[in-house]
Amino acid sequence: MKPEDLFAIGLRGELVFDPVRPYLYFTDTRADKGENRTQSRLGRLRVDTLTVDFITSGPDDSRPTPSPDGQHLAFLSSRSGSRQVWVLPLSGGEPWQMSAIEGGVKDLCWAPNSQGLVVVAHIAHGLLEHEQAASKAPGHAASDQQREQYFNRDVRHITHQYYKLDGSGYFDDGRDQLVWVSLDRSMRLLTSGFHHYAQPQFSPEGSVLYYLRRAYDPESGHPAQTDIEQLDWATGTVATLPLGGLAVSTLAVSADHRYLAFQATRLEDQGYGLTRLYVWDLKDDQLRDWSGHLDRSVGDESTSDMPALSTARPAWQGQSVITLLSDAARVIPVRLTAEGVERLWDRQCVVYDFALGGDVMALAVSDPVHPSGIVLVHRDGREQTFWANTPWPAEHGPVMPRETWAVQADGTRVHTWAIVPDGPGPCPGVLEIHGGPMSMYGYRYMHEFQCLASQGYAVIYTNPRGSQGYGAQFCQTIMGQWGEKDYRDVMAGLEQALTVWPDIDGTKLGVAGGSYGGFMVNWIVSHTDRFMAGVTMRSVVNRFSAMGSSDLGWLRVPQYGDRPWWDDPAPYWEQSPLKYASAIHTPLLIEHQEHDFRLPIEQGEQLYAALKYLGRPVEMIMYPNESHGMSRTGKPWHRVYRLRSIIRWFNRYLGDGNASV
Repeated sequence: MKPEDLFAIGLRGELVFDPVRPYLYFTDTRADKGENRTQSRLGRLRVDTLTVDFITSGPDDSRPTPSPDGQHLAFLSSRSGSRQVWVLPLSGGEPWQMSAIEGGVKDLCWAPNSQGLVVVAHIAHGLLEHEQAASKAPGHAASDQQREQYFNRDVRHITHQYYKLDGSGYFDDGRDQLVWVSLDRSMRLLTSGFHHYAQPQFSPEGSVLYYLRRAYDPESGHPAQTDIEQLDWATGTVATLPLGGLAVSTLAVSADHRYLAFQATRLEDQGYGLTRLYVWDLKDDQLRDWSGHLDRSVGDESTSDMPALSTARPAWQGQSVITLLSDAARVIPVRLTAEGVERLWDRQCVVYDFALGGDVMALAVSDPVHPSGIVLVHRDGREQTFWANTPWPAEHGPVMPRETWAVQADGTRVHTWAIVPDGPGPCPGVLEIHGGPMSMYGYRYMHEFQCLASQGYAVIYTNPRGSQGYGAQFCQTIMGQWGEKDYRDVMAGLEQALTVWPDIDGTKLGVAGGSYGGFMVNWIVSHTDRFMAGVTMRSVVNRFSAMGSSDLGWLRVPQYGDRPWWDDPAPYWEQSPLKYASAIHTPLLIEHQEHDFRLPIEQGEQLYAALKYLGRPVEMIMYPNESHGMSRTGKPWHRVYRLRSIIRWFNRYLGDGNASV
């Protein structure tokens, strides 16, 4: 298992069935060595013959969306320059460009009569404009006014609290609006104003369009506050459902047009709550929580460094809703009703997308030794699995994790795993800690772990308190108190692994983690000298400064009391690993991304400056033009370099000193 194997790993997702033919469409993604980018193309699995072929060549095709009459397959592609809607005639022929909207298209939804689509497009200044080529610098004949306008086009005039977002960058003057695009390529705006709109969804007969509305920057409240609006297609009148206090992420209309199902989190939980499945009764205007009795989040809460594309959303099946459920490292499809839950397919794996097609349910899955695949589950119980491409033969593939539980004195059970390489032991170990913390390690392939194992390291990982998948209280208990119960949990998981698996050398240990996991690395090495080396990535170092520099920093004030950081610095400083920097003696590799808006690079620089000042062993690697999620979605060669750097660091302090990885 080598870092560069990521170039040969195929990932499949965005599943959707053809409404007429026995076809399952999907998006196939993989990293390209020559272009240094992730490329995607559309694939087709024939359910009747069990054959797979590819119907577009890419390099940037995604979101296959068949028309209800089965005549056309719409998809998103940037082959014209920006991301637009293209249409492939399913009776034969070449794809043709349906939309040409300046700002590009983000999402699409067919009308039930198949005569057009509602798309989500980024519209500047409220004007629906035709896609244009990039503007050129003004020539010698230009006026000073033209030059001033062109050369100052990158100046930002900021007036809002919420003005940037990691992965998206600084916000511009555009808004995500809904646009109607007909088959004859005529277009018209459906929304306008200062809000963002998303997730268009027609009622089955096409009389009502439902969608999400999020205020761009309300003067009061939360930027994630989301409302559901309904547009009467005949009259153009708009009504808003009185939800209040929810951040809604998905939407689905029942076939009888009686109910809306959607996933949402409560803003009052401040990110430490569960994602719930709500149902709105359109007849009696009642909101019900269908998943409240589960004490688990709906949707996929697992983490992976090889994520596939997914469009998973609740799906109505009669009077029940099919959705995903995150439960103790599993993500599985379930059937929810007002009365209870039925597990439809339960394996030690992560289902990250699904589609329903008559008597067949298609699942996009990953397990600890398979990055991605598609499983067809038939109503009669038959299963057929199609794993995506990997560069290794089955007999020399990834190592299956071992599993155990650590039990704390207060009865808390900490889910723990170890990937232990074959060969004579004992081998050095690396404790890995996930980000979030409101996430979970799942029964899912992790390329970083397998690469470390191939270099002779046992990788120990846990789901400590703060993780999803084990109930609301398990997650909420560390809010505003990082480094206490969660610290004890990861260390308890480590001790349990060393006890039950003596082929791991407890005298040669490293620790690694990113984001919240990076915070935990900083906290651990400043509170114990147990580890011989550490790698901290895109980490929290100084809570006080991050409150103002992070894209979402100010939202965390309620976690530390009712006073802002400048009025009451104490709780923020207490939660800052920088406060304890003098106690760090563990050799530390600091990794940070220069365009990280979630935890700006000044966080890594502060820790590096402190440890350099103290004369401690420390190095820092900066990645240009990368955001907080680089390890998952960054430029492929940066991801390879990152994995090699981690291995070299641990080789230097835990291994044989080999630095030629």
